[in-house]
Amino acid sequence: MKTSKRMSLSEAVALIPDGATVVFGGWTVTRKPMAAVYEIIRQGKKNLHLVSNPGGPENDLLIGAGCIRLCETNYIGHEVLGHPYCFRRYYEKGGLDRTGYLHDDWTVQTGALRLLAGAMGVPFMPTLSLRGTDIINPEYDLLAPHRGKDPKVPRQKVQVMNDPFWGEGEVVLVPALKPDFAIIHVQMVGEEGTVRIYGGPFLDYYAAMAARTTIVTAEYITSEDYLRSQPELNVIPKEVVDVIVEVPFGAHPTTLAGMYDTDSAFFNEYVAASKSELAFKKWLSEWVLEIPDHMCYLEKLGVRRLLSLRADPALGYNAALKRRKKEPQEKTLATG
Repeated sequence: MKTSKRMSLSEAVALIPDGATVVFGGWTVTRKPMAAVYEIIRQGKKNLHLVSNPGGPENDLLIGAGCIRLCETNYIGHEVLGHPYCFRRYYEKGGLDRTGYLHDDWTVQTGALRLLAGAMGVPFMPTLSLRGTDIINPEYDLLAPHRGKDPKVPRQKVQVMNDPFWGEGEVVLVPALKPDFAIIHVQMVGEEGTVRIYGGPFLDYYAAMAARTTIVTAEYITSEDYLRSQPELNVIPKEVVDVIVEVPFGAHPTTLAGMYDTDSAFFNEYVAASKSELAFKKWLSEWVLEIPDHMCYLEKLGVRRLLSLRADPALGYNAALKRRKKEPQEKTLATG
């Protein structure tokens, strides 16, 4: 007898213990599992180890809400939509000798290689790209005091070795990422967990393969027979998906190709509020903590606002949306 993978959002997030390592699907402001992020904050998860490649509003929100102890990433920001003030505030509070929020810089390529290693079940992956960079300069290794002591932190950031096969010089070994949980939002998932993604799949397949538990939130839960009728469009096999949750508008305020576009006005409000800790706490209370669940969040947004974000099926996005910020654009803080 088959056991259903279907859960409510609160049940799925309740599976995540304090201190777990979590990776989110999507890319910066595209297809982020924001409904799950809000629920993590509502449930008061603490000391999470966040790995991302790259990070977007979910990183900034979770850091600002005090859910994150350690973050390994190459970028945190909202792209053209604004600066990650919560991350910046937490990062600058501790200096190099931080005791609260811990941070480790990587690059987009090596972050991807680390996920690939985790997906392949190997402990590390070789690369040439980090040679000569400050990413591997021991002077800037902010996690050095924790290496060999914290089981969530690799014993070394990297290992440099000579090519033993062709004698072509030094290669850099980067450690695998092995998240406890991958949380991915998609357009469609089958009743048994087969995932279909329209638009860029990014690194979601590798994240799902690398994680011990994969939670997929989706706009629709549909039949496996329908998904099998065009198997070439499916991205993640059901065998690596553990939990499925139907969450309409589950990526808001980020974009979901073919369904709805970025809510730029929402980002403007969030970024403005995140500039100060007091204003951010007020925003967090209004939009997350005082809202019981995702359906109440959608009701607060309102049907007119949600309908205004609908994507043109022919384009995959909404060509009528205004995307300019009201204030001069600040540079987004990249970490790699």
